[in-house]
Amino acid sequence: MSGGAAGRIAALNGELTLSFLTRIAARYHLGIRDVLAAVTDVGGLQNLTGMLYPDSEIHLNAQARDRVAALCHVPQHVLEQALPAWTREEPRGKYGTGPVGRLMRGEEVVAAWGPACPACTAARTGREVPARRYLAPEQRVCARHRYWLLYLPHTGGLTVPLGRCPEVIEAQRGHARLLHRSPIGAQAFEVARAVTNSWWEEPWPRQEHAWPARLDATRPDGADPGWWKVAARDLITYPETVALARLLASRPLQQRAVAESGGHLPYRLGELPALLAEVAHELQRPWLVHRLAAVTHGPLFTWAHSCVRTRVSGEATAHKALWRVHSTHRPRPLSDLLPHVPAADGTPPVPRPVMRLRGHSLQAERAFERSLAHAHAYHQQFGHLAVPKEDSFGDYPLGAWLSNLRTRHTRVPAHQAAALHALYPWWNAPWSTLWQRTWHQARDHMEANGPLEPASGFPTTGYSLGEWLYLQCTRYPALHPEQQRLLTQIGIDAAAAAAAHPRRRSYAERFQVGLAHARTFADVHGNLAVVAHAAMHDSYPLGQWLGNQRRGRRSDRQPLPAERAQALADIDPWWNPPWGLSWQRHYYRARDAAVGSLLQAENGFSDLDDPDSADWLWRQSATYDELSEEQRQLLTDIGITADVARSAREHARTAPPRPAAAPAPHTDKPSPVGKGADPAASTHRRRTRRAAEPERPREPRSRLGHRPDLRQGFETAVAHARAYAAEHGHLAAPRDTRHDGYPLGWWLFSQRNRAKQRARDGLPPSPHLTELAAIDPWWNPPWNIEWQRNYYRARNHIEAGEPYDPVARIPAPSTVLGSWITRACLTYHQLHPDQQHLLNAIGITAQTARQWPATPRPRPHAEALQHARTWAAEHGHLCPPIKTVRNGFPLGEWLDSQRQLAKKRASPSPTQQILAMIDPWWNPPWPILWQRTYHHALEHPRHPAARNWIHNQQRGWLLLHPHQQHLLTTAELVNV
Repeated sequence: MSGGAAGRIAALNGELTLSFLTRIAARYHLGIRDVLAAVTDVGGLQNLTGMLYPDSEIHLNAQARDRVAALCHVPQHVLEQALPAWTREEPRGKYGTGPVGRLMRGEEVVAAWGPACPACTAARTGREVPARRYLAPEQRVCARHRYWLLYLPHTGGLTVPLGRCPEVIEAQRGHARLLHRSPIGAQAFEVARAVTNSWWEEPWPRQEHAWPARLDATRPDGADPGWWKVAARDLITYPETVALARLLASRPLQQRAVAESGGHLPYRLGELPALLAEVAHELQRPWLVHRLAAVTHGPLFTWAHSCVRTRVSGEATAHKALWRVHSTHRPRPLSDLLPHVPAADGTPPVPRPVMRLRGHSLQAERAFERSLAHAHAYHQQFGHLAVPKEDSFGDYPLGAWLSNLRTRHTRVPAHQAAALHALYPWWNAPWSTLWQRTWHQARDHMEANGPLEPASGFPTTGYSLGEWLYLQCTRYPALHPEQQRLLTQIGIDAAAAAAAHPRRRSYAERFQVGLAHARTFADVHGNLAVVAHAAMHDSYPLGQWLGNQRRGRRSDRQPLPAERAQALADIDPWWNPPWGLSWQRHYYRARDAAVGSLLQAENGFSDLDDPDSADWLWRQSATYDELSEEQRQLLTDIGITADVARSAREHARTAPPRPAAAPAPHTDKPSPVGKGADPAASTHRRRTRRAAEPERPREPRSRLGHRPDLRQGFETAVAHARAYAAEHGHLAAPRDTRHDGYPLGWWLFSQRNRAKQRARDGLPPSPHLTELAAIDPWWNPPWNIEWQRNYYRARNHIEAGEPYDPVARIPAPSTVLGSWITRACLTYHQLHPDQQHLLNAIGITAQTARQWPATPRPRPHAEALQHARTWAAEHGHLCPPIKTVRNGFPLGEWLDSQRQLAKKRASPSPTQQILAMIDPWWNPPWPILWQRTYHHALEHPRHPAARNWIHNQQRGWLLLHPHQQHLLTTAELVNV
């Protein structure tokens, strides 16, 4: 093909490469396929990949670009300045070396484009040939010739005359001024575009007149109205989008929205009436205030929510969150929305399947439907969805699912948010779920018992509910406006809250509750003196209550009434003795030790089994004359009379001293042995007994289960453990488990820790723990309790008759239970023998583990992360080619799969967080090929390909991501 026949063919600024090739073909009177064949010819074969469509773009390698430059007689550096995609990629062909071209299409891989203005193209080229250009949003309007340059998928675009829509041209001028004056103008336009597009998809109200008139004025002749309404979406909403972007970019508006919120995160847009009024005034639609007041989801609500949450902070992270448009709020691509492509020759249109929303997998939608069914069942039973995060409904973790949705409620898809709002409007309330549950409790109480009567102190409510209601009354002015509205529904408005009185439980009622616990305790232990101040009886603070009664009995300010003191005396006459409680406790202990024993004062009571009680009796005998009459009478009741006390004192005086011990080495300090052998040393009865008898080894005792004041609590906990095991079949309860209000999970956790500490200290197991072992032999296994909990889940799965076959991978490894079975099979030979025995009981044997799986065994993430760390240590990054294999591990494929998973997740997984710690740019928001080339240029900056690439980045500097610009400047590859 000769290049001289056509002469020099100039490229339009910002033109698509394929559009330029099409114009070259027209100048040579050829078809585009002929030009592509000539440009990519390799030995008679066309080295071209992809399909050719009217909306395609092409990427060429260096050799193909040389041929194009020869055809158009334009130097390559000129073409590089005019064509944005000229050097964007170096494709690889299917026929080895030589010129290569790669065709691509779609709004995800090709930047936004549109048709070039016909008049401007004709003036620039001298020919009326259609062309396509990359267009920014502000470049969609040709103000000189009054055209809207409309992108249409599957076509070359459409130029729409704007002669009857001067407001669109005026909006383009305002758009340019916004971008010039505001550094966040482009981001504000994207948020505004998401807002107006969300309004476009809703049914238009009857008050809307501008959009229908504009739609009718711009519709081409013969075009289907339904098709045109979808295609012209951005054109019709453009003036309102620019006006809204100018308003949202106003910092005073943001500050007024924050001040109007009162520091509360909005639940609905109606809580920010000034913001809605300004939006309605700017868009000249007064009816928008009423229409937007009830909105609780969508891009405008998300912007207002982020504005209040970040407090319009000057930090970069806050601005990034404020102007982020989540994927659920972005306008859907036209290629997904247009049901068919209109044919120009009158042939019937070709139907196109409606595509699924981008970023929403079918698996995720099905999972949401299943979770929503559980939420519906919970709502039918309890009337709300204020589920605690740790609670489950049946076997489904409904609380965790709802908590995750509340955390990202602004990013939930619109149809999912609508389904949850229809089920329960307060599913994403900006206050705690505990507050919402208590409000439902108060509402149910009001419906069952009548008005709450705040001025009377909520007399019909229980103590805790009444105190909560009074607390809301005291905090009423600071509550969220929606919380105030909810309280108004149960009869507590501002006036009622100001007149509320605190809920006070009757003192007589509280005394009877404590008296009942005291009576129960005395029936078991025989007295009330042994109750320690911190003692609990069935979760009731009995020790503290008795201390309060004793203080009241001894006080003159608020004396204990005589009838109440008599009620306690009927239980234990010495519940409040005039002497110290310690004396009374020792007395009861000595009395119990003296039962069935003969007190022999002449031997110093050494025949008693309890040495401490014997010592205490000797001390009482020594001070017998100093005791009160009541104390002497109590001692007489157990056999310590005045004569017995006298005999005990005589024994102490006449008892022989301890025998002398062997002489100790001479030291400056007197030895204890020498001191004991001194006749002048004290002849205390205990020292005498210790000298006469060999020292007995002290038995190790358990902290819990032996002390009388702790035994009752242990029995209560064991009762809860027994009930839990009867219900679930085991004691592998999570740490936050509560059984009938009792913190059973924490109690079992503490018992396991104490048992392990005794084992580490070389002590024998506590005797009381045999009761737990009798309930569940594996209540404290030598392996992780989480493993045991998963084992019980697998066992319950089998007992429920669910499909189960480890060899056939049922349940699937993608499920939680299947993943645990997979790990159990892969690590079978590393497990404890008892773990293997338990696995054998559910069908997982050594033979099953050897057969798992039939295909190459999936590698755990720990091994993959180790390979990633080693690669990063060697190369300084985590951007290896996809076919990279390191020591037999497919590192490139694994990293690519992690990047694909990261795109589907709302927050990074633990594995992805570790990868980010290894290399912050392992999954950049730009193509990974750019990152690989960046690292190559960083390592070999003088390589010709690297220098060419750096030069291309300088040319397209404004098209780069800010973080790309940061990487290039900090590495000193580009000087700006």
